[in-house]
Amino acid sequence: MDNKNRKVLLVEDQQKVAEAIKNELIAQEFMVTVSTSVEKGIFRAMAYPFDLFVVNCGDDGRDGFTFANNLKKEAGYSTFPILFTLNPKAKVDVRLRKFNQPFDILRLPLDGNEIKIRISRLLDMKPPVEEASGERKTSESGSKPAGKILLVEDNALNQKVLGMFISKLGYEYDVAGNGQAAVDLSEKTNYPFILMDIYMPGMDGPEATVKIREQEQGGAHRAKIIAITANESEESVKRCYDSGMDDYLVKPFTLDVLKEKLV
Repeated sequence: MDNKNRKVLLVEDQQKVAEAIKNELIAQEFMVTVSTSVEKGIFRAMAYPFDLFVVNCGDDGRDGFTFANNLKKEAGYSTFPILFTLNPKAKVDVRLRKFNQPFDILRLPLDGNEIKIRISRLLDMKPPVEEASGERKTSESGSKPAGKILLVEDNALNQKVLGMFISKLGYEYDVAGNGQAAVDLSEKTNYPFILMDIYMPGMDGPEATVKIREQEQGGAHRAKIIAITANESEESVKRCYDSGMDDYLVKPFTLDVLKEKLV
């Protein structure tokens, strides 16, 4: 992807973090402007058009949504890709579950390879479509998307533990014991989320993801596929993203971490 002349507004109040992200974006050939607060960032966006926003959500996780909400109201942006960054202990603002713009979430500290992959995927995302065309719907309470989660896991104990987590978060779920079963089930059901184990006999997680993405081509629905892995090596993470996955969870993880990913 050619990033030359693409303008990025980086909203980050931590100088060292801002410098690291700025340098990474410049290395990707973006033109970068830095603002140290949400308020200053909105003023910059009102005065100058940007192609991408990278915004720290703050210690309580709320600044990101505040910025995005004001960006639409005050600065008049109708569609804008935005990468939210989160401090290590910050929680995701639950209102992002209903955020109707192309976005992704990156947990700090910065990983250069991960931010490059996420930005590339983010700029390729299509804006959300209306419900009649297959938009991911929310329930009446607005707390979660409609539909079941597909859990792809070949280990019976892990199925039970992860199933308990999913149920505690208020979701229903189906289980696929291998990659081929996941492909078959996803062809019949538009799952909002798929939790995909990486290492399985036969067709593994990345191979199944490639098949699912092929099935989705030409349609309005696109599941958020989250890898489940005990291997956090750069090679393993890159293979996940290259196959078409959107995010990854490293075992073992807590209920709060899973909740954060289901956004």
